[in-house]
Amino acid sequence: MVSVRALRKLKIGVLIGVVIIINLLCLLSISLQNVLTWRTPQRYFSEDDHPYFYSTRPGGVGPNTTVNPVVKLKLDTMKLELNDSRFTNDAMFPAKRIGRYIMADADRCRGVKELDIIIIVHTAPANMERRQRIRDTFGNEDLFVPFRVRTAFLLGKTVNRTLERMLWLEHATYNDTVMGDFIDDYHNLSLKGVMGYRWVSEYCTNSRFVLKIDDDVMINMYKLLYSFLNHMSGKPKSIFCNLWHKNTMPILRQGKWKVEPHVFSKRSTFPYDYCSGFVVIMTTDLMGPMFEAAMTTPFFWIDDVYLFGMLPSVVGSVTYYNYALDRNMTLKQQDALNCTRTQGPRCPIFASLVSDKLFWGYWDLIKGIYTQASSWRA
Repeated sequence: MVSVRALRKLKIGVLIGVVIIINLLCLLSISLQNVLTWRTPQRYFSEDDHPYFYSTRPGGVGPNTTVNPVVKLKLDTMKLELNDSRFTNDAMFPAKRIGRYIMADADRCRGVKELDIIIIVHTAPANMERRQRIRDTFGNEDLFVPFRVRTAFLLGKTVNRTLERMLWLEHATYNDTVMGDFIDDYHNLSLKGVMGYRWVSEYCTNSRFVLKIDDDVMINMYKLLYSFLNHMSGKPKSIFCNLWHKNTMPILRQGKWKVEPHVFSKRSTFPYDYCSGFVVIMTTDLMGPMFEAAMTTPFFWIDDVYLFGMLPSVVGSVTYYNYALDRNMTLKQQDALNCTRTQGPRCPIFASLVSDKLFWGYWDLIKGIYTQASSWRA
């Protein structure tokens, strides 16, 4: 008969073995990721066909290039209006500041010829529970067959070593996190977004659409895929979002969104069309051009304006489609709940901010409505 002490030793031995295996997996993942992230990245354009440059050599070919004069005028105007002496030379340009990937999976979008949507989630390192619930709900690719959905979580570095180890374990488990070589900070969200553009342009060009969200958002993926995908199809270089038209959104000089007085000093409103960044859908053909634009577009820390206003302005010929607040998406979770509860599949809202407390109740409501019957697909 096995003694209590022997059982206790056996349990301790098993526990030690599990810890050793986990650490070995983390080390293996780190080694593998170091190999992957030091691979030469794919360039979306060669110099000869870059949309922002034209050749200066006879015959129109060769490496000697100069900035397209229309684009140059836009860029010079932006630099003048931003008027920020803290950023000089390459430090001005997000695409040159994001560095190599620390975590990334080059195979995340492979395995199928075409994806319908790649969801890229802006998330903070500590928000593990939010990432997990997205994996379990609207980011779960198995729930929406025959549609093909993938999810990736974008984050920067943390100075917390314990949290860093947990992030490596998370990456080893799910292989769906993309970490850039910059500190994850509220004022670095524009860097995070540019990293997302680069990653999709390198590894997810087989996706039709890119859905950018924050990690405190609920997406009714059933509604988006079955009701909105047809409307979005066949529209190249397009952005679908809650749209703020240029010269209508005030530039705030105090509070959370404070813009220093020397920046846009002669303006009271932003001079660009741009999106509410909590939910934005883009055609994938914009990812490469927008990353390339971030090579020459000066940094601005308010990511909604930079990622969905300034960069599209530099790219040019981008079409916005307004999926308006309080119609197709909302910042008011109670409005989304009431609409879904009373109108069911006819509710036009497919995206909402949602509190941690109400997330699961809202998801259960959505899933219950859309899995009980198939008549709503007609």
